[in-house]
Amino acid sequence: MNMKHLSSSLMTALAMTLAASSHADTKLTYTDTGFAPQDRQTVIQIHGDKVRMGEVGSDIYSLYDNTSKTLYTINTKTKQYIETTPDKVRERMAKVVEMQNQFKEDMKKQMAAMPEDQRKMVEERMKQTEEMMKAPPPAIKMDKTDRKETIQGMECTLSTIKANDQPVRDVCISGSDSMDAADHAMLVSMFEFMDGVAAESAKAQGVTPPAEGSASLHKDGLALRIQALPEGPRSELSSLSKDALNDADFMVPEGFTIFEPAADAPPAAPPAPAGQSEPPATGSTTPPAPAPASSVPAAPAVPATPAAPAN
Repeated sequence: MNMKHLSSSLMTALAMTLAASSHADTKLTYTDTGFAPQDRQTVIQIHGDKVRMGEVGSDIYSLYDNTSKTLYTINTKTKQYIETTPDKVRERMAKVVEMQNQFKEDMKKQMAAMPEDQRKMVEERMKQTEEMMKAPPPAIKMDKTDRKETIQGMECTLSTIKANDQPVRDVCISGSDSMDAADHAMLVSMFEFMDGVAAESAKAQGVTPPAEGSASLHKDGLALRIQALPEGPRSELSSLSKDALNDADFMVPEGFTIFEPAADAPPAAPPAPAGQSEPPATGSTTPPAPAPASSVPAAPAVPATPAAPAN
């Protein structure tokens, strides 16, 4: 065998190895306990530059495409989906603000016809609500400890998350080598996108954005368990699989139609996932999309992304 042929063979083998490693898949299953009478599970699947996330048994799931920076919220029952991009978020928020301003004008007209004592009471409540919305978020910090545990065969280090120096939950984070590096980067990218949408929504509505987002827990590794303090509900990784996943599961299903929440009637929000704040009141066009408890260090009081159309 001549050296030229040998070199070519080695390069081909190396290329195949690199290709295989760059397309590793990861499937994470989190089990939430203490939030409902029965345990529930959230599955996160990472395939190349896409991440799929949803609660087991639900008709709704989210699909994030990192290349196009697009989040799809898909409802398999109605066969519809919402497409969320930074530009679309800004467009929707502009319409939400317009609706809010119209609501305020209508309230002023109604208040003008109220008896003085009733009007003053309503004005005071509105003032308090506005102050709460603009109040600074609690200072969030994570105190790392020396305590270590093993979950699903992986060692993790315990840290305590504090809000205004008050412990709110413990989180056990494994090292960055607990999963494929490229898949880990996609996981963080998806949560950063969702955090950005939440911040944009808050800014548009005059609400103080959350101090910390979902991505912060996973930047230095993988959050294997989150335990609310002192003895609240928890979310824990119950399985991690590296088997190959199907391409079709990471595409918007054929025949599904797009749903625009700012143009159509506001859809009903799905139940809030474990660890996340409840969806906004009926009429909001941007309730949160499904997200695992493991991704939320401190539930923001602002909407994140639109829910899929109502069942």
